[in-house]
Amino acid sequence: MENSLHNPHDTFVCRVLDDLNVTRNLFQHELPEPIVALLDLSTMERLPDHHISPELKNSYSDMVFRVRLKESDRSAYIYTLFEHKSTSDDWCSLQLLKYIAAQWEAFHSQFPRQKLPPIIPLVLYHGEEGWQRRDLIDLLDLPVPEVMRPYTPQFDYVLWDVAKMDRQRLELSLEVRAFLEILYHIRKHSLVDTLPQITVMLLRAGYSHQTTLQKIETYLHYAIHCNDHVDEKTIEISLAASNTLEELMPTLAQKWIEQGVERGIKQGIERGVIKGREEGRQEGRQEGRQEGREEGREEGREEGKRQGQARTLTSLILRRFGSVPPHVEQRISEATVEELARFTDNIFDAKTAEEVVELKN
Repeated sequence: MENSLHNPHDTFVCRVLDDLNVTRNLFQHELPEPIVALLDLSTMERLPDHHISPELKNSYSDMVFRVRLKESDRSAYIYTLFEHKSTSDDWCSLQLLKYIAAQWEAFHSQFPRQKLPPIIPLVLYHGEEGWQRRDLIDLLDLPVPEVMRPYTPQFDYVLWDVAKMDRQRLELSLEVRAFLEILYHIRKHSLVDTLPQITVMLLRAGYSHQTTLQKIETYLHYAIHCNDHVDEKTIEISLAASNTLEELMPTLAQKWIEQGVERGIKQGIERGVIKGREEGRQEGRQEGRQEGREEGREEGREEGKRQGQARTLTSLILRRFGSVPPHVEQRISEATVEELARFTDNIFDAKTAEEVVELKN
C-alpha cells in the first residue's frame, strides 16, 4: 500500500491499535489512575477522524477514541498523537491545542446549551532522544516569555515515552508488550535479537491461528521496512521461533519484493526454500526405499522440521548466551520435535544455555 510505504510507523501503529482489546489494555494500565477511574473502557470506540495536516504527516499521525464516563451517558475523548520522528518536536503542544479547540468548537455548534466533553490529550513517542516538553509559553517570540504566562493557554498532556515505560510489566497483555518492545527497538540494532521474542509473545497471546499469522506478519513487515539491520536470517529465526516459518515466509517475501524492499532477502529466501524442499525430497526418497514412498516422505518432512528447529534453537542460544556448550548441542541433536518446541519457549526465561534444554548445571 502506498501509505504503508510512505509512513510505515503510522500504518503499523494504527493497525495495532485498531484492535480495541490491545488499546483498552494499554489505556487501562498506562493512563493516569484518576483518569481511568472516570472511564468505562468497555464502551471505547475508535472514531474515523484524523486531524493532521498533510505537511505534518511525516512527523505525526493521530487517532481519536470516544469512551463513556462511568455511570453517565456523557462521553470523553482520548486524542492520541503519535510522534514518529527520532527527536521530539517543539510544536506538539500547538497540534494538541488545534485539535482540542476544533473538537470543542464543533461540539458547541451542534449542542450550544451543553457543557463541553472532556478531552484527554495523549502523546506516544518512540524517538531515540528523550522527549523535550515545550509548552505554548515556550514558543512565544519574547525575551522574557513568562510575562505572557497568564494570557497564554496552558494545559498538560499524557506522555508515553516508550523508552521510559515499563514495557514488560505483568499487567500488560502480551501483544501490548510486543507493541512497546518493537517501538522501542525499531531504530536500533538490538531489534535483531528482540524480534524472535516479539513473535513468541504474539504466538502466546491467545489469538486464533489465522489472527496470529496476520499479527506476526504485520510486526515483521514493519521491522523490515524500518530497520536496516533486519535481514533474512533474522526473519527466519523469528518465524521459526513462533512456528510460522513455512506459512509466512513466502507471503512476506512476495510483499517485500512487490514493494521493492529486497535488500538481498529474495535471494536468501529462495535459496532457503529450495534447499529445504530438496532436503525433504532426499530424506523422503531414502526412507521411502526402506518403508514405502509415502511413509518415507512423511518421515523426511518430520526430520527436516526437526533439523530446522534444532538449527533455529542453536542460533537463538548463540545470540542469547554467546556460545553453545557441547553438552547443550548434544542435547539439541537428540531432542524430538516436541522437545525442541518446548526448549524454544524456554529461551527467553532461561538464565543459562543449560536451562534452555532443561539440563542441570
